[in-house]
Amino acid sequence: MTIQTPAHRLLFQARLRLAGLSLLVMGALLYGAGFAMGRLLLQSQDSAIRRELQALAGTLHDSLKPVLLPQAARPTPALVSVLPGLCIAGEPCKAPDSLVERHAISATDSDRYKLRVLDPNGALLASSPGAPILLPPAADQGWQLTQEPAGRRWLTYSIHLHHSNSNREPVWGFLQISHSLNDLDREAQQLVWLGHAVFLVALLAMGAASWWLAGLAMAPLLEAYQRQEQFSADVAHELRTPLANLMAVVETGRWDRVLAQGRRLQNLIGDLLLLASLERPCEREPATVCDLAEITADVMEDFSETAAAAQVSLIHTSWMSSAKVLGAETELSRLVINLLSNAMQHSPAGGAIDVSLKHQGRHFQLSITDNGPGIAEEMQGRIFDRFTRLDPSRSRLQGGSGLGLAIAQAIAVRHRAAIQVHSRTGCGSCFSLEIPAAEPPH
Repeated sequence: MTIQTPAHRLLFQARLRLAGLSLLVMGALLYGAGFAMGRLLLQSQDSAIRRELQALAGTLHDSLKPVLLPQAARPTPALVSVLPGLCIAGEPCKAPDSLVERHAISATDSDRYKLRVLDPNGALLASSPGAPILLPPAADQGWQLTQEPAGRRWLTYSIHLHHSNSNREPVWGFLQISHSLNDLDREAQQLVWLGHAVFLVALLAMGAASWWLAGLAMAPLLEAYQRQEQFSADVAHELRTPLANLMAVVETGRWDRVLAQGRRLQNLIGDLLLLASLERPCEREPATVCDLAEITADVMEDFSETAAAAQVSLIHTSWMSSAKVLGAETELSRLVINLLSNAMQHSPAGGAIDVSLKHQGRHFQLSITDNGPGIAEEMQGRIFDRFTRLDPSRSRLQGGSGLGLAIAQAIAVRHRAAIQVHSRTGCGSCFSLEIPAAEPPH
């Protein structure tokens, strides 16, 4: 059974909130886009129906010659002969009795369209069977949208009828053409159900994707938290050991050991503060043009006595008199010190450390090679972590804190440089720093 700490629960809740917000935003966008697309589709079909009604009304209007319309707008059999299939108002409706008449009425498709003919005052003269009940048309032609008690909707277009093709003639009456919107409503209903079904499926997929993406986003935070936990444990361990030694030597009165342990604590705290400042981008020295060759030569000169005491030779097989880079001189000096100190700690008596400086394209390469015990391949990815020691007992005896390579790596990152390590067990190690050369002035 896995026990979750409060911090883990907070990270889980943060991931849940992030996934929920992501799902809410993506769901809202998807639903809005689907709703807009559905509305556009239905509006395009509605526009097509309106254009069809207008075209049919124009065709019928043009086909009604002045000689075909009765002189007076009255419900007479002559009106039915003009448009077969109409029922005279106030009389029983008769079905068409000839193929010609059935063909003529098919031009208006009585299953989809209904016609009504009215006089200039809006009184009904004739209508198709089952035509909807409509309001009298206005003085101008226009649209009406009506709904029957059963729920069926009709879209109606009204036009004027004249004795001649001239609009200046008096209005003979009105022709109303109605189109059933049953198919459109049915498609709209199907679109709603299908759209919501697709949206729910997409929502489930987006929920899984949001949870996965939130996990990816939270992974650096989780890793940082785990590194912080490990760092806290390492700091506690590193501080506890010198304090325990201090207490022991105080009890025995060995004040020289107290001073040594105090200096060790001082160095450890200084390294921790330096590493913390290096990881804060706002706190850094102004960048200037520095000479990496001169900085490295000064560090080697400072290490000459220490190397002689440890019986280690400092040599350089490849060297440059000048290597101009852009950065902070004190930080670059600390980087070289840490790399050289690391090589000194792992070099046996009688060994040699080769320090070389080369120019490669737009970079300078500073390499520090020792003939120590080397680094196992599985450890090479961890040597730049804080408090990582290949030989903890030996490093503590030499006063190492396990932060040297971590500090060097942090300085390299601030200078857009990279540190690489090449090593095999028993064959020594080579640490290479590749740093961009300073751009020459234009």
